Amino acid sequence: MDNFTWLLIIVGTILLIVMANRYFTWWAKSLAVIYYGTLTFLFIGMTRSINEKYSGIIPVPEAYWDENSQWAYTASHLFLLPFIRILFYLYYRWFTNAQSLTAIILITISLLPAAALVFFFYFIIDFGYGYRP
Repeated sequence: MDNFTWLLIIVGTILLIVMANRYFTWWAKSLAVIYYGTLTFLFIGMTRSINEKYSGIIPVPEAYWDENSQWAYTASHLFLLPFIRILFYLYYRWFTNAQSLTAIILITISLLPAAALVFFFYFIIDFGYGYRP
């Protein structure tokens, strides 16, 4: 489980953002928990399956790196594209409910850390789990 610490941090952060937000109904929050929970178990299972398939073979074949990298890239899209859509929805709601110019400016400034978070998550999943030497 030590290999998947960053994945659990990423999924926990995404679910924390969804669960702590008042713009989502209980069924949308439940759907997010089910989707990300299922996807996490699927990612861990597939990664372990790929690792077991090529374990004990020295040197590690090119096919392992191809399969592992492709799976990590696919998983990063499955994890983060819905998260980007969630962020778009949240920012849309925040902009439409903003009452003052100061609030709009602060919401706009908060786009930078949100974008940095998404890029950081992509980096961790793609290079942490799908690195190919």
